[in-house]
Amino acid sequence: MSTLQLSIDGVQIKRPTEFIIEKYPLTKSGRVASGKMTMDLIAWKLKFNFRYESISSTDLNVILQLLGTNNMFHTLCYTDGGEQKSATVYVGAIPKTLFRTGCVWYWKNVAFSLIEQ
Repeated sequence: MSTLQLSIDGVQIKRPTEFIIEKYPLTKSGRVASGKMTMDLIAWKLKFNFRYESISSTDLNVILQLLGTNNMFHTLCYTDGGEQKSATVYVGAIPKTLFRTGCVWYWKNVAFSLIEQ
């Protein structure tokens, strides 16, 4: 069994608690005069969903610094079915919740999506 490897713009990131790949159709749709919907398939695209139950500030900052630049598109390298693949992606929102265990602060419930260009 292969190990999941993830990198953004050539920098390896912490392995998420969950890594889910969605495949969805990108379509152009509209309605004709009769009200019937028409739809054309433009392309099949991928959406990469990352979820961390908890992550240190250090590990999260690596991800935020990679995605928080003026460059809107990034290269994601990932493992899918034991095969290394890559995709050009952009990032959605990155919600997070700060919590403390003893004297150590962590982030929990961090989730974000990288969407194929």
